[in-house]
Amino acid sequence: MKKFSLLMIVFCAIALSGIIAFTGCNAAKNTGTAVGEGTKEAAEKTGEVVTDASITAAVKMKMADDELVKARNIDVDTKDGVVTLNGTVGSKAEEQKAIDLSNQVNGVKRVVSNLKVTS
Repeated sequence: MKKFSLLMIVFCAIALSGIIAFTGCNAAKNTGTAVGEGTKEAAEKTGEVVTDASITAAVKMKMADDELVKARNIDVDTKDGVVTLNGTVGSKAEEQKAIDLSNQVNGVKRVVSNLKVTS
């Protein structure tokens, strides 16, 4: 009977340690998963900011390289792929060219023109 009790205690101790180890592993796994998801979410947000900034830079470069568009009079802002143009242009043709150039940039979803024609 003593042998059976001792064997039962050892078995319970092994089983209990396995449950504790399993629970600990699951907690670590869940924590790792949560950290991984948080990192992915942060990376996506960072990517969005970089994408908007790169869209703005690309639009400004296209305008600076164009002979019709006077880029120094146009402010370019990008939010979630939507480009907003503010400022003044000398003609409707210049405004349309600024819009067209903006739409040519990869990642642009839409262009909002708040440009004022001063002729």
